[in-house]
Amino acid sequence: MSASKAPSSQDQARATLKQRLLDWPLAIHHWVAGSRMRMIVVTSLVLLSVGTTFAIWSYLTHLAIEPDNPITLDMALAALDTGDTDKAKDLIGKLQQQPTDVKSLGGALFVLGAAKEFDAMKEWSTDRRRAMHLVAARYLQKADLLGIPPERENQLLFLLGRSLVQANQLQAGIPVLEEALHSEELWTPEIHSLLANAYRLIPDPDLNAALKHNEKTLALPALTPANRTQAIIAQAEILGRLGRTAQSRKALESIPASQHNQARVQLLQGYLTAVEAMRLQPDSSEQAEKLTAAKAHLRKAQRLDRGHGELSRRAMYWIGKCYETQGDRFAAVEQYDRIRKLHGDTAEGLAATLAGADLARDAGRTEEAFAGYHAVLETVGDPVTYSNSLLPLRMLRKRLLESYRAYVNRQEFDHALTLVDLFEPVFSKLDVIELRAQTQQQWAEQKLREANSGQPWQVEAPAREGRYHHRAAGRAFEDVARLRFATRQFTEDLWLAAENYFLGHSYTHTIRILEEYLHHEARRRNALAILRLGQSHLALGHPKQSIELLNDCIELYPRDAVVYQARLECARSYSESGQMDLAEEMLLTNLSGDTLGPTAPEWKDSLFALGYLFFHEERYQQAIVRLEEAVQRYPQAPDTMLARYLIARAFHNATVVPRKKMERAKTDNDRQKYRKRYTHFLKQSLQNYQAVGRAITLDGHRESTPLNRNLLRNCYMMQGSVLFQLRRYEEARKAYANVTTLYQDEPFVLESFVQIANCWQRLNEPVKARGTIEQAKLALGRMPVDTDFKLATNMNRQGWKLLLEQMGKW
Repeated sequence: MSASKAPSSQDQARATLKQRLLDWPLAIHHWVAGSRMRMIVVTSLVLLSVGTTFAIWSYLTHLAIEPDNPITLDMALAALDTGDTDKAKDLIGKLQQQPTDVKSLGGALFVLGAAKEFDAMKEWSTDRRRAMHLVAARYLQKADLLGIPPERENQLLFLLGRSLVQANQLQAGIPVLEEALHSEELWTPEIHSLLANAYRLIPDPDLNAALKHNEKTLALPALTPANRTQAIIAQAEILGRLGRTAQSRKALESIPASQHNQARVQLLQGYLTAVEAMRLQPDSSEQAEKLTAAKAHLRKAQRLDRGHGELSRRAMYWIGKCYETQGDRFAAVEQYDRIRKLHGDTAEGLAATLAGADLARDAGRTEEAFAGYHAVLETVGDPVTYSNSLLPLRMLRKRLLESYRAYVNRQEFDHALTLVDLFEPVFSKLDVIELRAQTQQQWAEQKLREANSGQPWQVEAPAREGRYHHRAAGRAFEDVARLRFATRQFTEDLWLAAENYFLGHSYTHTIRILEEYLHHEARRRNALAILRLGQSHLALGHPKQSIELLNDCIELYPRDAVVYQARLECARSYSESGQMDLAEEMLLTNLSGDTLGPTAPEWKDSLFALGYLFFHEERYQQAIVRLEEAVQRYPQAPDTMLARYLIARAFHNATVVPRKKMERAKTDNDRQKYRKRYTHFLKQSLQNYQAVGRAITLDGHRESTPLNRNLLRNCYMMQGSVLFQLRRYEEARKAYANVTTLYQDEPFVLESFVQIANCWQRLNEPVKARGTIEQAKLALGRMPVDTDFKLATNMNRQGWKLLLEQMGKW
């Protein structure tokens, strides 16, 4: 074999170059990877190169496809002027793809808004048309803010005003249209017509303004016959609503004869006649004739309205009003119910539903009435867009408030609150909460009046319920205050919240609100607010804080009428803290001052309080004098029964001193003197115990209140004790027997059995005494295992068991 040919130098050079080309990327990679900084720099350069290349390519592509004739705003405006709204919107869409300035953006929004407004005028669906008008108004408002070509500003005013009015944004649209009237370029008849309609339909209709604009519409010579007829009909309706029925009828006479016009004329004739009838004497023959004529006109209007549209619905509604006026409630309810079922989502259906609900309320059909009110308020929706010539927002609110007051006047407060809860958003949140607060307050006051005027045994339940509603009113008034924080009413609302919390015995909340009230209020009711703070702290068991506050009230406001009540409350606080001398000083100041007399409630309360103070200090003679004076002056006062009982106890307790002196007496004369006083006190005590017992028993309601129940029980027990001390053992036994008969299942009856046994022992009847103890054992055995004997006696169950076992061995 021959040896292979050696490669030439040229081939070697090519091979070397090829190898170097293959190694170059690898070398660059190794060079870049060798340093973190080189890696970052190279990566950035690569990304920059790619971005630059893409930008150049995009610019060249844009230049290649850019049209020779760019889209302008004037082209879109020209299409809009010809009525080609689709083309105008298409041009605006293309214009937005081109670079534009802010002014062109405003013009573009104007074209879109105007096109939407023109399209809305062609829409047959009422709801859709209203929504399109609202969208158009939003476009036009933004265009107005950004700025549009000056020659289009008047057109924008008119279109914006019309779109707002047609979208039921009446109060926003009226000033825009009023401004548009100043332009000489615009055709004013339509503007006047729009304003007349808007002033009629706003929540608080301005019928005089509506009449003025309608008259200006009629005065224009260029008005078309059809528009003139519509303006005359509007004129007649406005005059009728203003109560100018003669002028309204005269306007109707000038309407050209046609079937549709005659239907409208008959409707207005029926409406006017019905309104006249409502102003006449109820149930009079003249009223009956008018109502019959009104129904005839209205039924004729229904027959002439071949489309059975708004005219027929309106006629049906006024026929229902005629039935209601003539007292045929059944026919009226039937008519309103028919309208509600057939045309529930219309203005007439809404008005009929409310009228039917009112009739159901008056008839006492609460569930049916609330179903109607709920349907009405659910249909109204947003008050801003609400429009109903039969039931303007102001009238709707008035009717709802009348229904609310009807329930309040009938003291059906639960129904009134249920209705108020439905009011939002027809009423503001603030109005709803304030009505809720007022209702709770009136409910509380009614319950407390019921407690004060009812029978004694019926006091506690309504009083407890009244306090509950006062607390609810306090919470609601506090919410009202938060919503009116920046107004003058804020402190007044805080005061109402505090007063209701106080009357509801929610003293912690009372203190919190009153402290805030005093922080914000410089002068009004400050003395009374401090008094309430003191009373609240006293009720919470804080006599020290109460004393500080009440003394501040007395010192800072010495001429204020509340100072007398402050002294009385301060005396109670001193008593709670054991400072009896200061308490007595406060009460004597009230009783001995020149400015307060026995007819004042504070004087009366101070007299009773001073008697109680002397009693608890064991100054029984002084207590008897003060309490007897109080009982004689105020025999019907709530405290009188307790005062009479304490007089008896004071005489009874006063026997301790003469008895001790009698025991220590060294001569018969002294002993006889003290015995006489001792016996006198016992007899006076017995008389008073018996008087209190008779007063409670003869009232016929021993169980009337916990106080009366306890007083009666104690009177029986104390009578027995006094009679035993007087050694009239048989009478004492009978008094104790009353307790065992009336209170068989209560622990203190055991004490009565023991005393009866003692009486039998003194009467030398040991067998009967042991028999009584056996009765006591049976009574003890009948009592529940969980009976707490310590609440009414000095021993527990085991102690009583041991005592009775020992006494049983007599």
